[in-house]
Amino acid sequence: MLSAYNAFVDLVKSSKTDFVKATGATDEVKRSFQTYIDAQAHYAKAIAQEALNFWTTVGMAAYSFDAKKAWPSAK
Repeated sequence: MLSAYNAFVDLVKSSKTDFVKATGATDEVKRSFQTYIDAQAHYAKAIAQEALNFWTTVGMAAYSFDAKKAWPSAK
């Protein structure tokens, strides 16, 4: 799942990069845009990784939860 998301982020990043290269902006403006695009991609990938870690933890906690151990007096 994460690899598909990363591939999508890379696709969007390359599209934005191609657009910036195709415009008639100066090199300084292109570098600024590229830095911003790289930061966006890095941030999106970090958010995806943390979301995956969170939901994996929640899923494992729900899978391993045993009500009989948590509440031994409950029947």
